[in-house]
Amino acid sequence: MNNDFLIPLLTIILPLIGGGIGFFIKGIIEKRKDLDSQVTKKRRAHYQDFVNIVIDLFGSKKTGKNQPDEQVLVKLFDFYKKYVLYASPEVINSFSDYFQYLYSTNSDSAKMDYKIHFQKLSRILIEMRKDLGLSNKNLGKDGVRIFRALLTDFDEIMK
Repeated sequence: MNNDFLIPLLTIILPLIGGGIGFFIKGIIEKRKDLDSQVTKKRRAHYQDFVNIVIDLFGSKKTGKNQPDEQVLVKLFDFYKKYVLYASPEVINSFSDYFQYLYSTNSDSAKMDYKIHFQKLSRILIEMRKDLGLSNKNLGKDGVRIFRALLTDFDEIMK
């Protein structure tokens, strides 16, 4: 008699428990998706700031209205403060590699190898694009072709 009561009870309770667990897991997944979406929005905004800094720098060089290196560094440090919480480790590492290169050349343009400079700078952009889920196909090794539209002597620098 005891088994006759237990089987119907289990057929009612087990699906309820399974449904509750499924609902709980679905809630966790939805929260994670929402957080990822918010982080991606923040990343896009911060990454766009970086692109603006880089393109403004190139534009100022072409027009002869160079920004002092100190202004550019201040903008880059401001960018770093904003993005460090949202960027992927790959973006943070490539940005750090770029700054370490700048520190090692100590802003001495005669000492700077522009090929390495553009490779490190473009590596940041490639990692940002990866972070946002964009394709980097046909952008060259380390994405150096990203700067091709901005430099008239691109092919000369990249030899």
